[in-house]
Amino acid sequence: MTRTHQQNKYYWKCIVKPLCEHTGYHKYEMHEHLKNMFIPDRTSNLTTEDFTLFCEEVRIWAQNDLGVILMPPNEFK
Repeated sequence: MTRTHQQNKYYWKCIVKPLCEHTGYHKYEMHEHLKNMFIPDRTSNLTTEDFTLFCEEVRIWAQNDLGVILMPPNEFK
């Protein structure tokens, strides 16, 4: 099963948007950058489990490399 609508909302609102605010990238530039860093394929092809792992890898990278703490998915409503 591919990623859920809820996962997609979380990704754009709680991952991409804060990273754009921090870096100055446009949301589509940030999305491309994250894909290039963490996955070899399109995010739309990821299973729900793989998309969860992708988001977690981005969260760890953002905190370690940028000092940006992103909301965990269990806090997103």
